Amino acid sequence: MRKLITVFVGLTLIMSCQSHSKSGNSTSLEEKKKRLQKLRQDLLKLQNEIAELEQAIKAEDKSYGQHKPVAVGYIVVRPQFFTSFLQFQGTVDNKQVITLTGKIMAPVTRIYVQEGHKVAAGQVLLEQEAEVLRRNLAEVRTRLELATTLYEKQKKLYEEGIGAEVQYLTAKNNKEALEATVATLEEQLRNAQIRAPFPGKVDAIQIRVGEMLGPGIPAIRLASTGQWEIRAEIPESYLEIARPGKRVEVHVPDLALSFEGRISTVSENINPLSRTFSIIVRDIPPAYSTQLRPNLIAYVRLPEKEIPQALVVPTDAIQFQDEGTFVYVSQGGVAHKRAVSVLGTQGIYSAVKGLNPGDTVITVGASLLTEGQHVLLSLNQ
Repeated sequence: MRKLITVFVGLTLIMSCQSHSKSGNSTSLEEKKKRLQKLRQDLLKLQNEIAELEQAIKAEDKSYGQHKPVAVGYIVVRPQFFTSFLQFQGTVDNKQVITLTGKIMAPVTRIYVQEGHKVAAGQVLLEQEAEVLRRNLAEVRTRLELATTLYEKQKKLYEEGIGAEVQYLTAKNNKEALEATVATLEEQLRNAQIRAPFPGKVDAIQIRVGEMLGPGIPAIRLASTGQWEIRAEIPESYLEIARPGKRVEVHVPDLALSFEGRISTVSENINPLSRTFSIIVRDIPPAYSTQLRPNLIAYVRLPEKEIPQALVVPTDAIQFQDEGTFVYVSQGGVAHKRAVSVLGTQGIYSAVKGLNPGDTVITVGASLLTEGQHVLLSLNQ
């Protein structure tokens, strides 16, 4: 009898499971939606009951739900001068970097300088073959001496009323013509030399002794040591900020040089393609000028905002969420959100509005806090 009952119960369970499986498979979409809606209502009811119980327990047990205070870092904000900068990439330039070429077509006979040599204005750097010019000049100077002697004699006779006027004028004309020829030959002889037009440094020698040099053929590149400038391109939206005479900071990373200067020139033209304009900084300390090289990268930092009495916090302490921007402020050992607005950022610090002098702003560990959480101030930054 017990076996029959056991078999009957087993068959009943199997049939029940099969029936449930079939009914589950045959559940319509509308029935599924209704069941989901009921479950959501049940969940909401449970959440409300949980919240009511938590409130009732907290009313009777003040320590309920409180955790061990979290150790955090903090700062006490005080008013201070704050400046934010805009940084732009520029290049080092030298307006007096020129390539000297020959003036006459002749081979190079001598080069007096080497690359890296400092030279004075007017110093001879290179000479070309000019032996024929020297011989012609010597011959003409000899003829000029004779013409000058004849002219002086004819002039004396003419002034005494003895010599004829035609002879006097002829002697004078010969003398002046030879003087002009001498001046021309001397100029041509000077053209056979390349001289430094300004004091500077020999940057490159582009020709060798014996090679032919003439007009348009590069010979020596000379760079001035005192005409350096920093040029940077600035977006047109900063036209009101970049003004002549405004203080800037310049950093040349490859030389590890940093210095303050002022904007010397602001371009009047806006580049139609890049929508930028040029600024030039020429206020460079003389001690740094000797280290600069053309086309080095330089960064120009332009002051954007200056706030005399700013409340400054580390930028990492500021949190951004859907409800807005805020920081955590410790009041009586409890963390509270304080809405702030960022006035300016420079490096790892930001000036904010919404705090009061003397507020204790949580910096280290702020991203792990929640409203009302107990904190332990342990690290003053």
